[in-house]
Amino acid sequence: MFKLLVALSLFVAIQGQVGGFTDRPDLLNAEQTNAMVRLAVNNIKDQQNLLVSPINVVSVATQLVNGINYRVVFTARSPSATGFLTCTAKIYQSFAGTQSVSSATCA
Repeated sequence: MFKLLVALSLFVAIQGQVGGFTDRPDLLNAEQTNAMVRLAVNNIKDQQNLLVSPINVVSVATQLVNGINYRVVFTARSPSATGFLTCTAKIYQSFAGTQSVSSATCA
């Protein structure tokens, strides 16, 4: 048991902050990120009655929980807004691969 606690402590020390998001620039252009942006866009349309067209993924971060939380920030355009919007989506993916939008907002 002691060895397990020591190993876990070392892992946490190496990883940095416990429970926080870790920037993942390697996921900026990944197909799975594009799929999550599409999921967020549909959620924004359904929940906020706001049509947006994504332009560019700005950042992706992950957080290991009982699955993986993704925080995706992207720029978008909307016919009902002037200029660009910055949208932030938090998407949960279970270890089985099922994804759901936890939150999605544009400002």
